[in-house]
Amino acid sequence: MTTTTALICLDGYRVVAALDAAAEALNPGLAWLLLYVSDMRPGEELAHALERLPGRGPGRHHAETRMPHVVAWSEEDVRAAAGAWLATAARPAELVVRRGRPEQEILRLAEERAVALIALGGGRGLPGHYPGPGPYPLSPVTRFVIDHARCDVLLLRRYVAEADRRA
Repeated sequence: MTTTTALICLDGYRVVAALDAAAEALNPGLAWLLLYVSDMRPGEELAHALERLPGRGPGRHHAETRMPHVVAWSEEDVRAAAGAWLATAARPAELVVRRGRPEQEILRLAEERAVALIALGGGRGLPGHYPGPGPYPLSPVTRFVIDHARCDVLLLRRYVAEADRRA
C-alpha cells in the first residue's frame, strides 16, 4: 500500500499556525512533506538596483552583504519552529528548504514527489498587514499555484489570525 502525501507550504511568518491549521484540516493518514522556499527575488532586485545606482559612500553595500545572512537566518527560524512543532505533536514529516521563486519551487516539488494535495495559506503579507479587497485576498504565489497545480490545492484560511483580517 502506498502512502498518499500532502505538501504543506510554510511562509516563514506563521509556521506554527499553518501547521496547526494543516493538522486540523488534513486527513491524519496523509504523509506530510513540509516546504519552505526562501524567495530570492529581493536579492535579485537588490543586485539589479545596485548595478544601476551610483554609490554614495560605503553604506551602499550594507544591504548587499546582509542579504545572504537574512536568508540563512529565516531558514534556520523555520527549521527550528517546524522541528519544535513536529516534536510536540509527535508527527513525522520531512522538511524541505529550497531557494528560488516560491510558486515555481512549490510546483516543482509537487511534481517530483507526486503529491496528492498541496496545502498552503491564502493570505498575503506580514502579520498585521492584510491588504486587499474583502477578508480573504490571495497572494500572487497562492494564485499561481492554484492556477497551475496538477493536483488538489487546499487553502488554509484559519492560520490567519482574526486581527489580521479586514472587517
